[in-house]
Formats: sequence, C-alpha cells, structure tokens
Amino acid sequence: MAKPRRLPSTRRALTPNELTQINEAACSCGNDVVVDALLPRLHTETACRRGSALGLRLADLDPVNGLVRLREKGETLRWQPITLDLATHLHEHAHRRSVVAPRDALLR
Repeated sequence: MAKPRRLPSTRRALTPNELTQINEAACSCGNDVVVDALLPRLHTETACRRGSALGLRLADLDPVNGLVRLREKGETLRWQPITLDLATHLHEHAHRRSVVAPRDALLR
C-alpha cells in the first residue's frame, strides 16, 4: 500500500516585523525585563529549545569566543555561536545577578 501524499508545509520564517512585535511583547509584560529581553534574543540567535535556554549555566557561556553550550533534547550537547554582543550581555547579566559558580543558572 502506498503512503498518502504529504500536504505542503505551512511553516515559514517570521518576518522582521513579526519578530519585532514578539520581542516588544516579551519585554513589556514580564516581571524581569532583563531576562525577558535576553531570552527572545537567545532564541533568535540560536534557535534553541526553551529547556536549553533555561538550563544554561555559567560554565556554558564563552563570552570571549561568542559561544554557548546548549543541552538539547536527547542529551545532545552542542556549542552554538552567538554574537559577541549577546555573549557580553549574558556575561554582564550573570555578574549583576551574582552568578559565580560554574554550575549556577545563567538566566535567573
């Protein structure tokens, strides 16, 4: 028996306007404006899953080379490049929130 034909995908990239609207909404309605701004930017640059972003630790950030180590689904680890600007903002955020131990959560 032949497989049924798949319908064409309706997936598409977000337009710049849609991405701007998402970022503005995320930054304007939460309790922690800094984290609310960093998370969408991290997702935009890395396309990581929610759990990967929330599971970031200080040891997972390499601000000199602009890299983050992501723990993905299925116990997969990968180093993902990010802009040096985002790496600097993440590092400064960790410093302001007194994240000092390598296993401390980065986005808290």
